[in-house]
Amino acid sequence: LKTDRFEKAIDQLNKITKDLQTIAMSVRRVPIAPLFRKMIRPVRDLARQAGKKIDLQFIGEETEVDKRVIELISDPLMHIIRNAVDHGVETVEKRIALGKDETGVIVLEARNSGGEVWVLIRDDGQGLNREKIVAKARETGLITPDGTELRDEEVFKIIFEPGFSTSEKVSEVSGRGVGMDVVRSNIEKLRGRVDIKSTSGQGSQFMIRIPLTHAI
Repeated sequence: LKTDRFEKAIDQLNKITKDLQTIAMSVRRVPIAPLFRKMIRPVRDLARQAGKKIDLQFIGEETEVDKRVIELISDPLMHIIRNAVDHGVETVEKRIALGKDETGVIVLEARNSGGEVWVLIRDDGQGLNREKIVAKARETGLITPDGTELRDEEVFKIIFEPGFSTSEKVSEVSGRGVGMDVVRSNIEKLRGRVDIKSTSGQGSQFMIRIPLTHAI
């Protein structure tokens, strides 16, 4: 009889604990929209400085994530977007010469996929320059001998190495060799990862993937 009462008490405690956990998680979960909206002004200002036209679009703003995720991906998101404006999207003149619309597009998207939260940043710019990255990596001793055996994904991830930059001139936005390593370190704090896809002349996509167990 005592065992029965004990088991009932344990069952009740488990139920209460699960209810508390659900409530706590719902309190901590917030829409990602404010974070996305924070990027509007920086993109506008950077585009104006660079003489570019950019249309910033949002998908999945209603996606909810834990507050800590918002805190830790804010800086990575800003770095990736700054790079998209500075390196990715071409100038108006160059886009017209290439037969593209004079206004470049940068899309921020958030969604839940399986056991992960995905935050995607993609642009329709010039894409990552594999040859330039490989040349700089060889020059700095990050790879040997010529990088031809490396897959595109492996080459693109070199940009996350501390101090790595292919910029030929230093500006307020780029060339200082800082930024992308911050992206990787902050995402790794959430046990997440960043995957890159890029096609020359068509644009790039950065996909931040965070396990849902850590996102909540």
